[in-house]
Amino acid sequence: MNIKRLVRNYFGFSKTQTNGFMVLTPLMFVLLFVPGVFRNLTQIEYNEFDSDKRHLDSLVGLWRDNIKPSLEKEVLPHVNIRLTFFEPNTATQEELMGVGLDQRLASRIYNYRTAGGSFKVKSDLKRIYGFPDSLYQVLEKYIQLPDELPQPKVKVTQPSEKPFKRERKPYNEETESTLELENFILDINAADSLELQKLRGIGPAYSSRIVKFRQLLGGFSSIDQVKEVFGISDSLYQSIAPQLMVDETYQLVQININLATFKELNAHPYISYEQTKEIMNAKSKYGKFRSAEDLKRLSLFDSIQIVKLIPYLQFQ
Repeated sequence: MNIKRLVRNYFGFSKTQTNGFMVLTPLMFVLLFVPGVFRNLTQIEYNEFDSDKRHLDSLVGLWRDNIKPSLEKEVLPHVNIRLTFFEPNTATQEELMGVGLDQRLASRIYNYRTAGGSFKVKSDLKRIYGFPDSLYQVLEKYIQLPDELPQPKVKVTQPSEKPFKRERKPYNEETESTLELENFILDINAADSLELQKLRGIGPAYSSRIVKFRQLLGGFSSIDQVKEVFGISDSLYQSIAPQLMVDETYQLVQININLATFKELNAHPYISYEQTKEIMNAKSKYGKFRSAEDLKRLSLFDSIQIVKLIPYLQFQ
């Protein structure tokens, strides 16, 4: 086959020659020049890398110099908790705020005293509207008031007076058993589900919830925590509270905040999912928590929550 003829037929060369050169047909012109024109029209060249890099570097420098320091300073307002002995009938508002009360509670106590009220026993503080039970449990040992008022003296019967004779009712086994149950005291950290059901108003469901909540907490540090069990009303708690106690020698299960995983922290009832994320981020940003004071960096914990959580944490 003639190669010259094949090339001419394939590329569209004319048979006519001028000065020894073949003449290009319109088809050959399109094949040769259109691709280059198309490529020049559609190709996008981008040569602004250096300009963009300088712009991004300036933004990072601005963030480091201005925004980042302000965020670190405003992570949490100053919380000043100094546990010391105080007398609620004479303490100033500043002294009350110094032991952990917020300004509103301190003002209510001051206004109560100004109106003629007084505190005779420690538990009278709980009558102040909005006084948290958890804070009271922490401050109780520092309140310079008696736990209870002295009992009135029993009048001694004079010989000339006829002693009062109480009518003795016939023995009733059911009555005696009920009185025995009402007078017993239960250690809520040692009692099992069946023992808890001896409390009036506590059935299998409530006793099971109490035991489960105790396990999640790592033990009760105060009987007031029973009120946090789902379904326990205030009236039910008040009826069983006189029969509850916490052994002071009981060792609570503590979490090492520096070694605990996300899952272990989030499992505690006093630490929410968002608070767990904040703890993990704080460890990554600031390093280990060395004491309870470091918890002040956490913006999602107020002073009351910190006080409740401290008995369940280790800072080693």
